[in-house]
Amino acid sequence: MIYKCTYCKTTKLFDDPAPTETAFCVVCQCSRLFSPDASSKFEIHPYVRPSASISTFSRTSEKRTSSLHPSHDHLDFRNHRSSPKLGARPISGVARSSSMSSIRPCDYFKLCLEYMLSLDCKKPLFNRQHNRCYCENCYSPTSKDFHIEGGAKYVIPRGWVRFGLYIDNAQAKAEDVWKNWVVSYHGTSPGAAKSIIEHHQFLLPGDKCIDGHVIGIRPNHIPGKFQVYTSPTIAYSGDDIYSPSFPFRSKITGKSYRAKIVLQCRQQPGTFKIQAETIRAGNRRICPIIPNSEVEYFTEVRSSIIPYGLLIRVF
Repeated sequence: MIYKCTYCKTTKLFDDPAPTETAFCVVCQCSRLFSPDASSKFEIHPYVRPSASISTFSRTSEKRTSSLHPSHDHLDFRNHRSSPKLGARPISGVARSSSMSSIRPCDYFKLCLEYMLSLDCKKPLFNRQHNRCYCENCYSPTSKDFHIEGGAKYVIPRGWVRFGLYIDNAQAKAEDVWKNWVVSYHGTSPGAAKSIIEHHQFLLPGDKCIDGHVIGIRPNHIPGKFQVYTSPTIAYSGDDIYSPSFPFRSKITGKSYRAKIVLQCRQQPGTFKIQAETIRAGNRRICPIIPNSEVEYFTEVRSSIIPYGLLIRVF
């Protein structure tokens, strides 16, 4: 039966109809209430985005302007098959079969996926509908370098791949997170990232990770300050000080790489302060969009940060 999103009016097919259904809306990019569409006479594929004549609304400007990977609903973590030709650069970021609803991820996405799976995070915590690749093939060089969310700029994570994470929909709705909260990044290690994702809580200095590592205070930060540090640009959060690289050998290519991890988050305005960089960059401009004097956020309110994506860069 065909249902319609009560917010943006996008149509969706449900196999087991009920008076109302709550499901992920590919246009709103969040969970929405769907009601029966009595006027619909045709069935559509549940994951094919409707044409502009149905709805042109999108949750964020990022979705409107970029040529990102679509939702990757077909991608199964257990049965994923990868291409050995990593060096081959496809003409576009995705390869389409005869069916427009069947889309294969690019080679760089597959490589980052391989590394992500090696972290052994709990798979049910990942929301594949929010997977996005920001490589040069999948995110056009002519697309915007930043967007404004929650009234603040954030820089697009070019060269990274995002693996979507489930968040608490009740909190997201109550706080209107997707509209009012800013986007920020948090550079971290694999062990700390796994703890944050699986415990749904950010770590402060003194906290112990799943792997037993105890979080310490970063160099150049004030001793005794137990804070979480984020940034509106991945150029800062992805720095080696916050996101150290780790060795990774791919079974797909048989080559050795380095890999980095950053968490993409929504952060509640008014709960953090903004300050200049603390990595001793000197006269070096860290990001061409965010000035060095505004590149670091810090907060003691760990619950004010919600990670919604695990970003990985392999090089």
